[in-house]
Amino acid sequence: MLRIAWSAGEQQAGTATIATGHRFVLARRMTLDERQPLVAEQIDGSTYVFVRLPYVSDPALVITATEGQPVVHRGQRSNGAIVELTTPDGDTTTPAPSQSFSLTTSGSRLELRVPDLTFSVVVEFDSRAARPSGSGTEQLSVASLQDDDAWLVAAIAVALSPDNGVVAHGDLKRAFALWRGVEVHSDGAFDRNVLRPALESRSIELPGPRLNKIVYLVERCRRTSEFPAHVLRDVRDRLEALGV
Repeated sequence: MLRIAWSAGEQQAGTATIATGHRFVLARRMTLDERQPLVAEQIDGSTYVFVRLPYVSDPALVITATEGQPVVHRGQRSNGAIVELTTPDGDTTTPAPSQSFSLTTSGSRLELRVPDLTFSVVVEFDSRAARPSGSGTEQLSVASLQDDDAWLVAAIAVALSPDNGVVAHGDLKRAFALWRGVEVHSDGAFDRNVLRPALESRSIELPGPRLNKIVYLVERCRRTSEFPAHVLRDVRDRLEALGV
């Protein structure tokens, strides 16, 4: 059983109780009346919040109640939207588009920010509930995120960068290639096929083409606390095992 409190800015808010097997969903519905651009509905035991905004994906956020830890799916596409998960301890992570993961801490807050909307969801549940075997859900960790190159290269860049600097371009290329088990990219191919998509997925625009992309990527990830400490430790351990 989930207890959810949601808000859309300062004007609209609500609560929902979600039974096992049902969902809380934020989605786009452009057929809504312009005078009522947000509607909350109960459909077959699930709660849906529909908004009349083209920037919001259909669906944008899906939270499913399970017998164990609730599962979150970020359906929101990478179109300049910011999606953040913040635990009660203040640790903040940015889930990648299409990522699914388990919420491990009751009271965690999900926030979606797009033009004209800041949508927040606080999820409470019995944190003593065990994760059911074979559920197919994934923790917010290296294992659940490494299939996305835009996420992986950023995590490696932050993990390898010193506190007051950034990892060298060649070292990052080599580490990424070793992790993926592929040949080291040329500078142009790495920038074009790996670094640039990582920047674009975070809506980072470089003022000039010759500027160091790694500097901007690492600075953004640090500023938003995109990677919690335990994920960076796992990345460093994996890289050390690979000989980096």
